[in-house]
Amino acid sequence: MGVRENTDLARDTLADLLAEPRLHCVGPKLVAHARTALGGVDVVLFLDPSLCLRAGQRENGTPRIVGDVTEDGPLAVLESWLDAKRQVGRTGSVSDVACVPELARVRDRWASVCCVPLVHGGQELGVVVALGESLDGQDLTVLEGFAAHATIALANARLFEAQEALAKRDPLTGLLNHREFHEALSDELGRCRRAGGRFGVVMLDLDDFKVVNDSAGHAAGDHVLKAAGAALTAACGAGDEAFRVGGDEFALLVRDASAEDTRLVVRRAASRVRHDRRRAGLSYGVSAWPGDGPTKDALLRHADSELYAMKRQRRLSRDARLGVQEAKPSRPGAAMQRERLAVTSRVETLLAHARSDEEVARAAVAQLHHSFDYFLAVIQRLGEDGMLRVVAAEGPLTEAVAGFLAITQSVGEGINGRVARTGEPALVPDTRQDPDYLSRDQRTDPGSELSMPIRVGGSVWGILNLEQQDTDAFSDEDLLLADTVAGQIGAAIHRCALVTELESAFLTTLGVLADAVELQDPYTAEHAREVSDLAVRVGARLGIEGDELDWLRYGALLHDVGKIGVPGEILRKPGALTAEERAVMEQHTLTGARMLEGIPFLAPVAPLVRSAHECVDGRGYPDGLHGDQIPQGALVIAACDALHAMTSDRPYRAAMRMDAALVELQENAGTQFDAATVEAVTAEALAP
Repeated sequence: MGVRENTDLARDTLADLLAEPRLHCVGPKLVAHARTALGGVDVVLFLDPSLCLRAGQRENGTPRIVGDVTEDGPLAVLESWLDAKRQVGRTGSVSDVACVPELARVRDRWASVCCVPLVHGGQELGVVVALGESLDGQDLTVLEGFAAHATIALANARLFEAQEALAKRDPLTGLLNHREFHEALSDELGRCRRAGGRFGVVMLDLDDFKVVNDSAGHAAGDHVLKAAGAALTAACGAGDEAFRVGGDEFALLVRDASAEDTRLVVRRAASRVRHDRRRAGLSYGVSAWPGDGPTKDALLRHADSELYAMKRQRRLSRDARLGVQEAKPSRPGAAMQRERLAVTSRVETLLAHARSDEEVARAAVAQLHHSFDYFLAVIQRLGEDGMLRVVAAEGPLTEAVAGFLAITQSVGEGINGRVARTGEPALVPDTRQDPDYLSRDQRTDPGSELSMPIRVGGSVWGILNLEQQDTDAFSDEDLLLADTVAGQIGAAIHRCALVTELESAFLTTLGVLADAVELQDPYTAEHAREVSDLAVRVGARLGIEGDELDWLRYGALLHDVGKIGVPGEILRKPGALTAEERAVMEQHTLTGARMLEGIPFLAPVAPLVRSAHECVDGRGYPDGLHGDQIPQGALVIAACDALHAMTSDRPYRAAMRMDAALVELQENAGTQFDAATVEAVTAEALAP
């Protein structure tokens, strides 16, 4: 296979491997592509067992061994050989398996073996093995190339599935979360309406959970929650699902079950729950479809009604034993409980779309303040220097205190500092009575305060702080709400970190693609990087932001990636191109767009790459688009591309001066280039 064919095959392989970010699709694709490149030999991919696991599940359906060999005997021989080879390094080839005792049992089937490790960030992801009659060093080189692509694709798939699992599951218990509960309940209700059937719903609440937190600490409370989640999971049958829907609130969806069947399941779970050296109080309410209501809301109301009745009865029984008279509630508990659940649902929905720590914090405090009219709702981040800094804040106090967002606080002082140091929440009924409270101004000091640690990856990331002007404004239920929201914030920040890591992996992919272009034309690779930098600055001047600015960055970086399909002699030709050569060159925008369309992360970039050589008067290529038909990002890329090309030395001409190049752009504004874009490019080029 020639250099051109190898380049085309490598390009197609990388695009295909990245087109589907799910782990179970990457392995078979790698095996198929490697088999083709190596002339039809047998290929086997051994994945590390940890790669086939998914948070909260035993397996994600991804087989550990993928490939052309399925018999247990040969697979066992190969694994044994690989285990032995780990001691001296795995990359290498065996030209004659008869010379290797560990491979003697497979010499009747294969004469030679090549193997390459798949390592990403120092972590082993697996090993790819090729087996044939006469594999040599050249075959090993080809396999190493495919292994590099496979490593990127496997790492991307692992991050994608980790992000997907994090979006669906509570990070502490591993149970499905509030949003997944409502989606699963709606889906099951729709299925039973269409096809018939029955199911049960259980709403559960841990009694006296605050006692555990207050007496034994937050870590003990986490242990109780994890134990409750494990008990619910163990009680579920095939097809049943357990959820954590709030701070100490859980739910079960029991499929194909009557009300009594459902009660048997929840009783099994209740019998397993233990905490604080005594039996846990696990209150619950059950509803069954269709008998307890025709809609989702009706089913939940029925289950909630049973739950609150059980909690009240247990409290009355306990108080009777202790001789305590029932106190009238200070506010309607059921209505407030429903509002808190609604808030956690809205917060989770908002945070699912956040792309950065700052967006997470802003969305959370805005929703909390909007729902409960807090005097202050603030999130502070703990820095490596031991200082707490405001990330986002809402409420009247932010306007009453000058420079509030710039306030910093040491972890060695204040209530928030104490919470950051100890990792334990603080509910302060009267701030004047707390020795750690830092008074700012008696005219604006709050009467009560609630501070909750935000944990990311097991460590305190920062603080969620809620304040009200009245004393005794917060209850135990508010503490649980804050705990739930802090957990959602921590999970969302963790997800953002995973997204950042995922994007970094894709940027590595972009580097691979750019390197492939550089092999064809070194100018093109450097040109793309500089055009990308300029395009981002120009795009910001034009008001492009968020995802669209990211797409512009990637589009500018990859606008010439399709040139890897253009023969090098055309790319590097010092003179003018013939009509036939220009027709080949103009195909590069279509080639580049097709490559990117199959990669989910880069699919929005494809239209920019396709249209980067369109002209506003319709004389561009490949589609002859006019004016507003051309994506704004493509207009920016076209102008920045032209300016950089004119001011760069090429084999067939010297670079133009910047002032002359800008005049050229301006003379073609409204015909080849968009006038507003040319104005922004000019302003950026002349900026100090």
